[in-house]
Amino acid sequence: MGSNKSELTRGIKYELGALPLLILGPVLITMGFKAIKQNNNYILLIIGIIIASIAIILMVKGIKIMLDAFFNTN
Repeated sequence: MGSNKSELTRGIKYELGALPLLILGPVLITMGFKAIKQNNNYILLIIGIIIASIAIILMVKGIKIMLDAFFNTN
């Protein structure tokens, strides 16, 4: 009962791709809230929320791929 190594590496690539977005998203959200207070600029907040959402989607997809690689029913 081994794991599918190519699927496992694909899942790890998704996780590594989401890692910078997990850091960038909250930073942009914080900067967006500060920009709203100063000059009512919502663009950084919207971009931060989109990037954070993409990071969450990539993390969930990567975890699903890795779990499928570990628990393959074939």
